[in-house]
Amino acid sequence: MSRAQANPGGSGDGTFSADDFITDEVTGINCYTFSDRVKTRLQEIGVGDQSSRPKLAEDHKGVFQGLEPGDYFNGRLPVVIRRLSLDQLSALYSLFSRWYGYLVFQTNLIAAERSEASKQKEFLWSHIRKQYRFTPDGKKISDQVASDLARGDYRFVKANAQYEELNVLYNCMQATLEVTEQDMKVISREVTIVQAKQEHDVTGGGFRGRASRPWTQGGENGEADKNSSPAGPARTRRPVVVTGR
Repeated sequence: MSRAQANPGGSGDGTFSADDFITDEVTGINCYTFSDRVKTRLQEIGVGDQSSRPKLAEDHKGVFQGLEPGDYFNGRLPVVIRRLSLDQLSALYSLFSRWYGYLVFQTNLIAAERSEASKQKEFLWSHIRKQYRFTPDGKKISDQVASDLARGDYRFVKANAQYEELNVLYNCMQATLEVTEQDMKVISREVTIVQAKQEHDVTGGGFRGRASRPWTQGGENGEADKNSSPAGPARTRRPVVVTGR
């Protein structure tokens, strides 16, 4: 514990000096150990429901080579998505959405662990470096020598290695998120293409059906009668005779 905790009265006159608030190593590390509390808090909120890795459903059967319904999803696109139907593409996009949510949740958990390790490393760096500022006989050494000695201290080496491991893991998760985002855009574009093609087939097929039936009238050979019109034979307009009284 810190000196202030060990001596609540400070120097005895109710005042505290800077030395009274110096934190010891154990207290400092405990204060910066919070990732487990963050995870527990997330579960209490209900966000932890996204922590389950997605599995393939029956709708994904035949879409992925080597995977069957019930297997864990590996986050990879099918080899050729242009062969998939609209229903299969929709199911694939839904699967990738759940996969993306899972990755985001796991990335945030790793970010909490990385933040914890970073604070512990910074604390130990300052704490250990201060311990090496003086030789055993009380002589002060330079800042560079104290820093070099602190970097070789096992406590700092362990904390620094923990941080670097989590930092690399976090960067890998970020890269995986970027790939997943691009894959979702590919699936979304393919859904749009298939939908547009289906709409074109429906509307275009209707027009082609009408065009295949030529409009004809009159004559055995389908030639239009010169004196006829779509409304029937042309009527001869008679002049109106006006007679006086």
